[in-house]
Amino acid sequence: MVAPFNSHLVLEQRISDASLKAYCAGFDQNQFRFEPLVDVLTKVIPEFALGYHEGKSIPIELVVEKLREAAATVYTTEKYHKRGEFGELILHLLLRDFHNTIPLISKIYFKDSENSVVHGFDGVHITVGGDGKKLWLGESKLYADGKEGVKELAKDVSNHVNADFLKREFSLLKRKIPEDTPDIQYWRDLMAKEQKLENIFSSIVIPMVCTYSSSLYQNHAEATQQYIDDFSTEIYSLNSIFSDKLIDTNVEIVLMLLPVPDKSELNAALDNRLKNMQGI
Repeated sequence: MVAPFNSHLVLEQRISDASLKAYCAGFDQNQFRFEPLVDVLTKVIPEFALGYHEGKSIPIELVVEKLREAAATVYTTEKYHKRGEFGELILHLLLRDFHNTIPLISKIYFKDSENSVVHGFDGVHITVGGDGKKLWLGESKLYADGKEGVKELAKDVSNHVNADFLKREFSLLKRKIPEDTPDIQYWRDLMAKEQKLENIFSSIVIPMVCTYSSSLYQNHAEATQQYIDDFSTEIYSLNSIFSDKLIDTNVEIVLMLLPVPDKSELNAALDNRLKNMQGI
């Protein structure tokens, strides 16, 4: 599996069940690996903002200009703590590096005004091998409270599997699919208004990502067996809350959890990197 951002050097997929994944940045010198996590997420910004297909053809002499453009495309406001782009950035990274996806459409790339909020799916990716062609329609949360985060994600599932919502979103997405997308006609047909819902449901995966502040890091500074046990206990507890709130559906849903010491600190650090990138 190709991991374009090499995040396996920073993030370990410590739990990998069929419908539950959990990631850990771990420790170094008795410290949570905060800076490496920020570093690898910063690397994702250009592809996330400009789009996978756009990035494949950027001449070397335009790299600096495109980096500035990518950073400005995300947002330029100071009210970053009220926005959700960094949760979407984490979703993008996890899908690319751990699930071998290809980004189909960058919703941020199609923003029509600076600092506007783009609605719809937080991530639209595809996979074309392994279990066959799958369309990944992701949602992300960046929360101080993991319990509240997974509850909100469970609510979002209802929208994602709503027939009218899917048809409306597909009508918007279909016209924006890049021409060099692998098997482009397959994806156009899948999103066609005439397509049967049962075919759509069997062809999509809904990854639900929650990055949240965890008390684990108040009690642990090393990857001891006790930390591993406490990590697992917390993750499975959140998964139980998520499952209890989830509607019955035959759509493939994957909960992805990333506990961090302080989501606000992570948010602020990424905002600082973004602003620096805008000023290069």
